[in-house]
Amino acid sequence: MRHWWGNRCPCPTPGGYQLDAALRLDGHLSRRLQRHVCRLSADRSFAKSREDLQELLGITLSAETLRTVSEKHGQQMAAWQPHDPASTAAFQAASGEVEFTVDAGKVHTIEAGWKDLKIAVLQKRPLAEPATVEAWDQQRLPEATARLCWGEVAPSKRFRRRWRRWLRQAGVRQTAQVHVLADGAGWIWKSADRVLTGSLQTLDIYHALGHVALAGQALYGEGSEAAEAFLQQGRDALLGQGWSGLCRLVAQEYAQEDTPPRRAALEKLVGYFAKHTSRLDYAERLQSGRAIGSGVVEGQAKTLGLRLKARGACWRMKNVRSMTALVCVRTSDQWEAYWAQAA
Repeated sequence: MRHWWGNRCPCPTPGGYQLDAALRLDGHLSRRLQRHVCRLSADRSFAKSREDLQELLGITLSAETLRTVSEKHGQQMAAWQPHDPASTAAFQAASGEVEFTVDAGKVHTIEAGWKDLKIAVLQKRPLAEPATVEAWDQQRLPEATARLCWGEVAPSKRFRRRWRRWLRQAGVRQTAQVHVLADGAGWIWKSADRVLTGSLQTLDIYHALGHVALAGQALYGEGSEAAEAFLQQGRDALLGQGWSGLCRLVAQEYAQEDTPPRRAALEKLVGYFAKHTSRLDYAERLQSGRAIGSGVVEGQAKTLGLRLKARGACWRMKNVRSMTALVCVRTSDQWEAYWAQAA
């Protein structure tokens, strides 16, 4: 039994449970139990986490208690994350090239309805074995040796201001060291050009091929053999020659038949890729062992989306920040560092 020692003197020192420090208790939950609560709550709803906690550890806590504990640590993580010396030192010491991927998802807020949640992942990854254009989808990339990620509900201008601070903390002094991978969202590449001037940039190959597939469907009909053949030609053209290969493919289509519907589909295709002409050098990226897809950040966006867009979920803006930080710390190299300093 723990005894409360109240303060009977006029000094400001509060009373307390004398064994709390020795037992590493913060309130009525031990630090280790709070860690379990945060781990579970980062992955699943508070109600489901409550069930898991009871099933795995035989401990019964209310969903409201799990929410309170998780959001408290999430707030602390949000303030601590960008300044953590341990994880940034580990990032600096890790081997590999610097990859920076950016994406956005949606989150439902009480105050403002659906809002964009912008997400960034900064990681290091060793180069893979060189891959040919023919075997591009068989390329096996090494695991990342270090990873940091963060997210924020903010306009793109405010979000991108934080990029330099994260890069400096991670020991990245020159933007030419950074390989940026993302889909075709204009705000991402505008931000990358302004903040990461001189960086190596690659348009995600899967988003690129998605636009080629849409053009093929518009030209030949969805599900047709001709549309599939056009996608295959577009894939070979992009992977082999990039922008020039795509232009040759479009020229061939014009030569076959030039009608208003076909012209509209081809102009739309060219218009999309014309904004990314310097980001289509896939053959060189494959040959040098670099990634050509932004799946890392899309996976992070999906992880956040599954947690924050659970059925019926609607968040206060301040709690979006704390839960985003909790999920990002949970899925990056900062998890152990946070609990080491929080102990």
